Amino acid sequence: MALAISQAENGTRQCDRVSKPNSNGSVDTGVFQINSIHTPSKATMEGLKDCLTNIKVAKTIYDRQGWQPWSVYKNKRYLTYLR
Repeated sequence: MALAISQAENGTRQCDRVSKPNSNGSVDTGVFQINSIHTPSKATMEGLKDCLTNIKVAKTIYDRQGWQPWSVYKNKRYLTYLR
């Protein structure tokens, strides 16, 4: 499930990928495309460009909120990547 979410979020699988600003001015970073509004105080946007850091932060977010913060979960786009 996590792999499908990350693939749907970041089709390039590029760890240092940063999105263009969203309509609310936030940006999404890394393999899980973590939105800047969800960035924990210990992580920086620059730090989220590191794959391991990005995955750890994604796990922290998931532990608190489940998959709800990821739009590809809500719109079911991740299903394309489940095998």
